[in-house]
Amino acid sequence: MKIKINQSLVTKILTAGAVLASRFIGLIPNFSPLGSLGFFQHNFILFMGQILIFDWFFSGLYHGFIFTYLGFASYYVLGLLAKDKPKKQLLLLPLASFLFFLISNFGVWWYWYPHSWQGLLTCYTLAVPFYRNTLLGDVFFGGMILSFSIFKNFSVVKVKKLVLAKLKFILIKYPVSPAKRD
Repeated sequence: MKIKINQSLVTKILTAGAVLASRFIGLIPNFSPLGSLGFFQHNFILFMGQILIFDWFFSGLYHGFIFTYLGFASYYVLGLLAKDKPKKQLLLLPLASFLFFLISNFGVWWYWYPHSWQGLLTCYTLAVPFYRNTLLGDVFFGGMILSFSIFKNFSVVKVKKLVLAKLKFILIKYPVSPAKRD
C-alpha cells in the first residue's frame, strides 16, 4: 500500500515551523517573516497556531494580546483578497503591515496608556520604529516569496520560447535588408 503525501501541506507546515524557529533567533525587533507567512500562505490555522505557540512558550499571553492577534489576522484577510495576483499583493502587503500597526498599537494604548489624545499620540509615536521594522520585514520577506512565486513558473524552455518569439516579432516588424555593395 502506497501512502500519499500532500506536498503542499508538508511545505506549509515546514514553512510555518521555520518562521516559528526564526522568532527565537532574535532578529531585529518586528523584522520577521511572520506577516508575509500569513499573507501568502493562506492557512489561518498554521499562521495563528505558530503565533500562539510562540506567545505561549516565550512571552506569554498579555493584556491586549487580542488586538495583536486581530492585527495579525489582517495579513491573512488581505492575503486572501490579493489572491495570487502580484499587483494586488504588492499593494496589499504594505497595507496589511499598516493595519497591523494600527490595530495592535490600539491595544497597547488601551491597556497601557492614558485614555486621552495625548496618550494615543504618545503610544503611536513610540511605536513608529517598530512599524518601520515590521514594514521592512514584510517587504523583504514578502518580496522574496513574491519573486519566487513569479519566477517558479519560468523554466529554461519557456524563457527560450519567449525570447525566440520576441526576436521573431522584431525580425518580422523590422526586416534586415542585405547591405548594398558598391
